[in-house]
Amino acid sequence: MIDLTSLRSLIAVRDLGTVASAAASLDFTPSAVSQQIKRLERQTGSALLERVGRRVLLTEHGRLVADRGVALLGDLEALESIAHAPDAPLTGTFRIASFSTANRGLVAPLIARLRRMAPALRVTTTEMDPWDVLEVLERGRADMGLVHNWNTVTLDVPPSLATERLFDDRVDVLVPADHRFADRAAVTPAELGEETWVSTLAGTICHQGLCQLLAGAGHHADIAYYDADYTSHIAMVDAGISVALLPRLGRPSLPDGVVPVPVQDTTPFREVSAVWRRSTAENPALASVRRELAVLITERE
Repeated sequence: MIDLTSLRSLIAVRDLGTVASAAASLDFTPSAVSQQIKRLERQTGSALLERVGRRVLLTEHGRLVADRGVALLGDLEALESIAHAPDAPLTGTFRIASFSTANRGLVAPLIARLRRMAPALRVTTTEMDPWDVLEVLERGRADMGLVHNWNTVTLDVPPSLATERLFDDRVDVLVPADHRFADRAAVTPAELGEETWVSTLAGTICHQGLCQLLAGAGHHADIAYYDADYTSHIAMVDAGISVALLPRLGRPSLPDGVVPVPVQDTTPFREVSAVWRRSTAENPALASVRRELAVLITERE
């Protein structure tokens, strides 16, 4: 009988490229992962890994085993979801991967609700960019994800994942209180071409959303400052050194020196969605989390 823990270790090495990275993702030591794969090699009677220089790669047989293993674990996950008694108390750990403003605006109050409803269910959360959320979810390292895509940037969801659109999150331009746009009811992307910007890190979906918004009006974004934390963006606008494009979800209270101005013509917004593996669709914990999330969203509207 093939050991499932060993199979998960092999898949993690395939996905992450190194034994050390696989070990970190599984909360094992590199030595434990190596031992598990050796056990799997004994069970299958063939080499599954080969060393190429300083790297470890899967052999052709190892790739076949890993590919079939993904399907096997998906079927097992679906079976466990169906077999779980629907009226049994929720226990264990439920892992949410989410972007930062959703953690503040949605996940924190969601966890508080779940603690009251299912105190034996431990909910954890990890913050990451939406593209990374899809990756960890597809690889089984999270149970549900919260993602967003901008109306100017597409987020391609793999077919193994199901999605539910939750709401649209409007985005405003933040300007200093003495800025020429501070008393405006709205501003257009065409008027923003001469501004100096603070942005999230290059390559993130919000960075691309800013660049695409201005590119659509024929401008190149003059980004002088990069910071992953939106509170830093607010501080830079307050200091008068930049403007920023900030979503409304999870936005903290703004200081007196910062004014939010809506954008019109091409109105930027983020489509916020919940994502999960199709193989877990019948999981009672997932159903409960989605139900409480829907109630929370209704209450905030």
